[in-house]
Amino acid sequence: MRLFTVLFLSLHISLIAQVEQPKLVVGLVVDQMRFDYINRYWDEFSEGGFKRLVSEGYNCNNTNYNYIPTYTGPGHASIYTGATPSSHGIIANTWYDKNTEEYSYCVSDAEMKTIGADNESGMMSPSKMLNTTFGDELRLFTMNKSKVIGVALKDRSAVLPAGHMGDFAFWLDSETGDFVSSSYYGLRLPKWAQKFNKNNHCEAYLSEKWELLLNSKLYDESLVDNSVYEEAFNGEKYPKFPHDLPSLVALNGKGLIKSTPFGNSLTTDMAIAAIEGERLGQDEFTDVLAVSFSSTDYVGHQFGADSKETQDTYLRLDRDIETFLTYLDENIGKENVLVFLTADHGAVRTPSYLKDRNVPAGYFEAEEPIKELKQFLQNIYGFGDWVKTYGNAQIFLNRELIFEKYLSLEEVQQQAADFMLRYDGVQKAVCGRTLENSEFTSGSLASLQKGYNQKRSGDVLLVLDPAWIEYSHTGTTHGSGYTYDQHVPLIWYGWKVQAGKSSEKFAITEIASTISSLLGISFPNGSKTKVIPIPLSE
Repeated sequence: MRLFTVLFLSLHISLIAQVEQPKLVVGLVVDQMRFDYINRYWDEFSEGGFKRLVSEGYNCNNTNYNYIPTYTGPGHASIYTGATPSSHGIIANTWYDKNTEEYSYCVSDAEMKTIGADNESGMMSPSKMLNTTFGDELRLFTMNKSKVIGVALKDRSAVLPAGHMGDFAFWLDSETGDFVSSSYYGLRLPKWAQKFNKNNHCEAYLSEKWELLLNSKLYDESLVDNSVYEEAFNGEKYPKFPHDLPSLVALNGKGLIKSTPFGNSLTTDMAIAAIEGERLGQDEFTDVLAVSFSSTDYVGHQFGADSKETQDTYLRLDRDIETFLTYLDENIGKENVLVFLTADHGAVRTPSYLKDRNVPAGYFEAEEPIKELKQFLQNIYGFGDWVKTYGNAQIFLNRELIFEKYLSLEEVQQQAADFMLRYDGVQKAVCGRTLENSEFTSGSLASLQKGYNQKRSGDVLLVLDPAWIEYSHTGTTHGSGYTYDQHVPLIWYGWKVQAGKSSEKFAITEIASTISSLLGISFPNGSKTKVIPIPLSE
């Protein structure tokens, strides 16, 4: 039996070798990157970063998310599983658990322990994601010979891409400034990661002021500095350059780096350390490195899509990407590495700014409408707490009470939906039962349906008007099914990829099936989408 097993593995490895593959697949996900940022900041980019990806890569410039809501957790899960939240189950970053009646974080896992720090920041795992990733399928195909590593500032942006079978996922602990992980992956950090943390990279980046990279006159794609649409750091009087990071650390902690462009630089450093420490791309088995640049999201939320802070963050990220691509060239070879760059979602311009420019926009404050909805349902059905909670633009009704009173769930859902339509900013209010019993092929209802998971989603789902958000009046956010949130970059680069571009409409969920096809492995088990026709050289 042992001899048969050895012969089988030898044959399997031989078959793998016959399929020409890249030595390393690198996913670069830029958190909150609107599609237009590359064109908008083009003139100030270096030649070796975004410009190199565009000029030497294959640019799919009509790539879109095909579901609502467009958040970080669902975005990363969808990129790597090729599925939508209706299947992979990551319906938001945090959602209301109908069974425990508590809110559940998308990667939290109380059974795990932190490795790399003495706190709870590593109590994470991918267990709530219900589908495999292309990295999982690759590991299954190669009998665990391939390595899969996730690196990000955010835990969910490292854990979900690394999948269920990932060797390791690493993220930044705000308390210590070190990269940590979870006992899901092992008992301790690899020695190379321990060594990386001992070098105190985070403290070094925070020891200097955040000043504009280039002359301020070159930032004419952004609003004036210190605009009313920005939020200052805790400890700052005004949100303007330079930001004195050394003095701000005392009040904000080392997690401050996340809201600066240097968080992306730190991520780049860690990604390179992971390649070296794990010897990625050094043998005949294709490895996967999932890198997420999270600082762009933190900066965008705080300062908005039109701030000089956001522009400077992208100019500095451009240089980080140049550094990373150069490293890959020199150590693995462009011809051996398949890179894709995309985003987990976009962002809306600050609605208060749009309103000041006479563009329809607004802010939806849900507290009072939900309070009035509760009273409305009591007036119809009698005393009782008919609404359990509201979150992520979803209303969760008290199903136990509804069934106890022998009421129709569909009727109560419809009553609640009809009531919510009276409020400014609410474009649609859709019943969960409608999404379960109908099939929509286009428009916002189709996107809503792809984001709806029967076990985890709410009873009534709201769709706000364009440029309406639930957020503060400074900075910006995301989550909608409008183009500013759904339309994102997608560029393929390296290995056999021929330069070019396509305006054909692709879904973000087609990335995983495309990579699986190129590697000759099974598609992730929730993936049902087509393969993007990337032109390849022989």
